[in-house]
Amino acid sequence: METKYIIFGASGDLSKRYLLPALEKINVDVIKVSRKDYADLKNLIPAGSEKIFHLAIPPQSVPEAVELISKNFGKDNIKILLEKPFGKDLKSAQLLVEHIDKYFSEDQIYRVDHYLAKKSFQNVLQGNLDAKNIKSIKIIASEKIGIEGRVNFYEQVGALKDFVQSHLLEMASVVISGSLDQKKRHLALKNMAVVCDITKNECVKRAQYEGYREEVQNMNSMTETFVSVNLISDNIPISLTTGKALKEKLTRIEIDVKSGSQKVFNIEHETDAYERVIRAAIKGECDLFISSGEVLESWRILEDIQNSWKNHDGEIAIYKKGSSIEDILG
Repeated sequence: METKYIIFGASGDLSKRYLLPALEKINVDVIKVSRKDYADLKNLIPAGSEKIFHLAIPPQSVPEAVELISKNFGKDNIKILLEKPFGKDLKSAQLLVEHIDKYFSEDQIYRVDHYLAKKSFQNVLQGNLDAKNIKSIKIIASEKIGIEGRVNFYEQVGALKDFVQSHLLEMASVVISGSLDQKKRHLALKNMAVVCDITKNECVKRAQYEGYREEVQNMNSMTETFVSVNLISDNIPISLTTGKALKEKLTRIEIDVKSGSQKVFNIEHETDAYERVIRAAIKGECDLFISSGEVLESWRILEDIQNSWKNHDGEIAIYKKGSSIEDILG
């Protein structure tokens, strides 16, 4: 059956930078959709083909788009790709999952985390490292740039939602489970938890780079541009750290083994990661995507942190641009 690859939000940054260049290398018919086309979808998209809808649109627009697709094309021969964030907290994620479930089955939904498609990340699995032999895990995602003008987005999201909830927790689940299998990752996330008094900053550190408040024109902003979270999974300590305007750009996984050795994996920027994401969706390879269960578990892990910050508990440190992670953590 012929496949039509339909992009909602084709004029946006994600589409221009990643999706459209990737699709140029794939033999598939591409249809670009903007909001003005919503009333004319049946004429724009031919019947009698498999339809893959990639929703490269703001998260608040996803429920409407899902409903619109169902209304116009029914349920059969349809796949839907969703971009993060998948909700903003546990409650909103639950509502989003429930809304989508009204129209499509779970195996039709492909939640994108392009890190899962990176070969440099998949190298973690080559060592066949059993969780029973792991002493500790440290995952770092450090950027030299700041928010690069994304004021509205970053003020609403912050480092915890932008990187920890999605990429870092997902990477940790792969290391713990030793697999890309969705069910095994889900189980790994179920066993993860923050086990400390968050309000005393015992295992969560949040900070903001100097000048951020002027940049976003909000002198009372408590949005974190740096966060470090310590978790436990089956007695294995896990440290997840991410930040902007830091000393160096890197994404790295450090695994300390009980024998005393250490395994280090540097995750690279890979221009063809989105090509692999799209090819996997076309083939129906679900393990390179995030299940609804994984989404809900990741928000469950972070719920106490979010609630604490919402109640203005704790404090936020200020760090100079170009600081090292060690400087911020003290």
